[in-house]
Amino acid sequence: MKPRMIVTASMLATVAAVFLLVAIQTLHMRTWGGDNVQPASASHHPVQLTNDNLVDVLSSMQLSTPIARVEWKQSILTLDLKVKRTGTSYTEIYENMAAVADLGFRSLDNVDQVLLRVMAEDEWMHKRHLLLAADIRRGEWPLYAIETLRNWKSAAFSDELKDWFHLMETELWKKQFEMTSQG
Repeated sequence: MKPRMIVTASMLATVAAVFLLVAIQTLHMRTWGGDNVQPASASHHPVQLTNDNLVDVLSSMQLSTPIARVEWKQSILTLDLKVKRTGTSYTEIYENMAAVADLGFRSLDNVDQVLLRVMAEDEWMHKRHLLLAADIRRGEWPLYAIETLRNWKSAAFSDELKDWFHLMETELWKKQFEMTSQG
C-alpha cells in the first residue's frame, strides 16, 4: 500500500469511529433517560485533551452538523463541520459553533486555539465548499461571547463576534444565508 492510501484509510477510520461513537451515545441517552442524564464518569473539572481521548471527548457533544474532519496538535483543535442538508439554518450552525467553543475552552484546559470550518457538501459532485471559518483563541473574547454566538439571530455577524472569534464568511455563506434571510 502506498503511504498516501494508508493515511487516507486511517483518517476515514477515525471519522467513522467518531460517527459511530456519537450514534451509540445518542442511542444510549434516548434509551436511559434523555438529555439530562450524565455519565457516571462525568466530571465538572476541565480535562486534558489527548489523541487517546479525542474521540470520547468529541462524541460527548450533541451536534446537529456532523464532524467531517478533526485534528489535535500542540494545543490546537481543528474541526470541520459538514452541512449536508439545505434545510440547515444559520442558528443551528451557531449553536454547533458555540458548543465546540464551549467544549474547547470551558471543558478542556489544554486547548489554546480552535480552528473551525463550516463546510457545505455538494452531494452530486462530491465536493466540499467553505461557508464559514473561525479562529477562536483562548483569552481573546469575554466569557459571555459563547452565549452571544449561541443566541445570535441574524445571518450577518456583528463586528464584535467577528473580532472575538476571527470569523470569516465566504460569498457562498452570504448567498446561502444572509441574502435569503433578508427577503
